[in-house]
Amino acid sequence: MSDCCSKKEVISGIKCQVKNCTYHTESDHCKAGAIEVGYCNSCEKGETACTTFKAK
Repeated sequence: MSDCCSKKEVISGIKCQVKNCTYHTESDHCKAGAIEVGYCNSCEKGETACTTFKAK
């Protein structure tokens, strides 16, 4: 069974270093197709997160 995400193109301009995410590529890009970044009440960089994350 092949990975359904392996054929998707990377999102141009989006770098990702979360190596345990399904959408992470070996070249440190994201192949999710689209991402969502949260949280709505964030005031600082450390309070944000990619809510598209899916563990491998």
